[in-house]
Formats: sequence, C-alpha cells, structure tokens
Amino acid sequence: MSIHYRKQITLVPKLLRLNIGTHGWSLSLGPRRAHVAFHSRGGRSTSVRLPGGLTWHRHSRRR
Repeated sequence: MSIHYRKQITLVPKLLRLNIGTHGWSLSLGPRRAHVAFHSRGGRSTSVRLPGGLTWHRHSRRR
C-alpha cells in the first residue's frame, strides 16, 4: 500500500496555483483550459483544452 498526498493552494485566483504532493511541488500559471506548469524536478508542461474534448499536452524535462 502506498501513501499519496496532494494539496493545491491558490496564490492568485484563476491565474497562479501551487500544487504540493508526495513527490514534489509544481507551480501552475494560467487558467485551467490553457496553462503552463513548472515542476520541482526541473520539468515543464504545457496544456491546452478545447471545447469538444480536444486536448494538447506537451511535457519537457531539463537536461
């Protein structure tokens, strides 16, 4: 059995969120439908959701 923890703290409403979990933290910038997230392990992800169920997601890691 593993233990999971996730907490989301809103720093600026509808713009900036801090996500804390068991494996690190991330900072999300932008609204829910189009945002950029910076992760504690050096990664960055970009996500865009369009009406009708279409989603574009890109994840990159620092080398």
